[in-house]
Amino acid sequence: MDLELLSPAGDLQIYKAVVNAGADAVYFGGDMFGARAFAKNFSLEDSIEAIRYGHLHGVKSYLTVNTLLKNTEIERNLYDYLKSYVESGIDAFIVQDIGVFNFIKEFFPKTDIHCSTQMTLCNGYGALLMEQLGASRIVTSRELSLPEIADIRNTCPDLEIEAFVHGALCVCYSGQCLMSSIFGGRSGNRGRCAQPCRLPYNNLKLLGKESLDVKGEYILSPKDFNNIDNLPAMAKAGVNSFKIEGRMKQLPYAVGVVSIYRKYLDHYLDNKEGEYKVCASDHKMLFDYGNRSGFTDLYLNQHNGQSLITFEEPSHSKHTDNITSPSEKKIEIKGKVIAHKGSLFTIIISDDMGHIVSCTFGTELEESHNKPAIEDDILKTVSQTGDTSFEFSDIDVDMEEGLFIPVSTIKNARRNALSEFEQILIGTVKPEYNEFVALKEHKVIEKRKYNIPYVVVNDIAQLKACAEFDFVKRIAVPIKLINDAFKLCQDKDIYCYLPAVFRKDKTMEIALDERLSGYLIPSYDWLGYILNKGYDKNKMILDHRLYTMSNRAIQAFDEMGIFNNCVPYELSLKELAHRNNTYSQFIVYSRIPLMVTANCNINNTIGCNKANLKYSFKDRKGKELLAACDCDNCINTIYNGVIYNCMDMAEDISSLGFKELRLDFTFENEAETKNVLETYKDVFINNKSINLPNNFTKGHLKRGVD
Repeated sequence: MDLELLSPAGDLQIYKAVVNAGADAVYFGGDMFGARAFAKNFSLEDSIEAIRYGHLHGVKSYLTVNTLLKNTEIERNLYDYLKSYVESGIDAFIVQDIGVFNFIKEFFPKTDIHCSTQMTLCNGYGALLMEQLGASRIVTSRELSLPEIADIRNTCPDLEIEAFVHGALCVCYSGQCLMSSIFGGRSGNRGRCAQPCRLPYNNLKLLGKESLDVKGEYILSPKDFNNIDNLPAMAKAGVNSFKIEGRMKQLPYAVGVVSIYRKYLDHYLDNKEGEYKVCASDHKMLFDYGNRSGFTDLYLNQHNGQSLITFEEPSHSKHTDNITSPSEKKIEIKGKVIAHKGSLFTIIISDDMGHIVSCTFGTELEESHNKPAIEDDILKTVSQTGDTSFEFSDIDVDMEEGLFIPVSTIKNARRNALSEFEQILIGTVKPEYNEFVALKEHKVIEKRKYNIPYVVVNDIAQLKACAEFDFVKRIAVPIKLINDAFKLCQDKDIYCYLPAVFRKDKTMEIALDERLSGYLIPSYDWLGYILNKGYDKNKMILDHRLYTMSNRAIQAFDEMGIFNNCVPYELSLKELAHRNNTYSQFIVYSRIPLMVTANCNINNTIGCNKANLKYSFKDRKGKELLAACDCDNCINTIYNGVIYNCMDMAEDISSLGFKELRLDFTFENEAETKNVLETYKDVFINNKSINLPNNFTKGHLKRGVD
């Protein structure tokens, strides 16, 4: 597969500029459903011109449709929106939502689908699953190392692999962040991230201990990625497309960064086995185009560390704005003029790629009675390509002397020939799509009773608490507690909830335990792994991290034979009323997980001790956040300090037709766990009304997200 330099573009001017700076492909957002909702983005008219311009120069265009969509958005707007781009010749859609993925497969089956980094694909199991479902490309998680990328390539030799090489990093695994959503109602999954990771945090301490010594307050703010030195290693690991971040960046940044990466990607392609070295002046130029407290390339060779984080206020410093839009790269063509008496004036245009056009104009040529045409005049007129994208490298003239050839004939023939040649390069769009059929709206037939909750525990104390309640019959535990669960809870169904992120260099591949009643599956990587083992699909439950925001998403998993799922946190009660909840868990108590990170604040302060420590820190307003280290899998999970509890909304909940209700325990001790279970019993089994104090949150159940 060819190597591709992939550039962002925030508007049409930048699109054309990066094409001329050397991009092989450009990704951009339209006016709906993109992950940069606050960027300028493209109108449909600008998009059509961008696609045309790109194809003329041999450059592909990819549209970002990489947000989670709600039922109304999909059923009312998505088809017409995508159809207009398919008709315009878009080369691929970049997608996060499995419902949108399936929607494109159904209605636009000839258009390529690229799996966004928002899908959190970290290994070959997830990559292979998406390839089997119909993806032509995946965008890997930014956190992956070179060996992990190579493993995906070995697993999927024909799948295109796109990886970020330059630009801003998220501290959270993309697609796993709810912090902006929960704190400010601006969902990163909906393209509206307010970047709370760039804010200061303080008072970092182990639970019950004194504050830790931290280098600075910006403990969640990563430096910018810069992998200009690692292009050969990334290519050898299996990367096909080298992606620059920055759809919200200005023209000087986009053009400057693309130009330098073009230079060194060409250098590598021309001299694959030779020395590869980036000169200091080019490093300095990349720094001057923009950086965030310097650069990092940590992830490619190291899982985490202090060198990833800014620790200081992460202003995106830049020192040059003197780059302007480069001149259009003219397309070299060859011409041949044929002018014979009794024949039509003819111009033939060709290029080195084998494209050719022959165009005639006017009437049969005759002898001149006054001033005959001469070769130099014909050459001068034909070579005047004006504001087109072409320039002649050579023109051959085959003409008889003494002919009368009107200048208008020459110009019109040239104009028509160039126009036809341009159309050949752009290609004729032959859109293929199927007629849209909307899903029928789901309606709840009857209310359900919830006498048996599904309970998720995190430690042995919580497990002991659950063992004392007869109505608790279904318990999910982490891998390390499976044996304890079978000893303490012999009369209950035991499930395993898998780690949020599956990294092959950190996460142990498990032998499926036949004693278990099922697995709670949090990622496409784990789903691919479990399916690969031939596990019973009826015993699989898709966790809230495998977003089923819409009925299209639910349908996509249904078609895979997987019906059980958990409701995502970002839906409101009103939106849940339109969702098919027949096989869904609904969480009524938890601490909402805000981030899952490879970055470890414990490692960055006191060093890694693999002790699965829990800690807290505060935001600039004094609000506390809690976090837990999962050292077995080398991930940190940051939780909202305010407990989510909606058990006082029992009447509303019972009308939504969920399969079962779920309680998630994280930091609770044994007594606290028992208290929550007693409250559940009072409300959902004994039908008592309760009034919760104000120190709980309802998440998005009332306010929703845009």
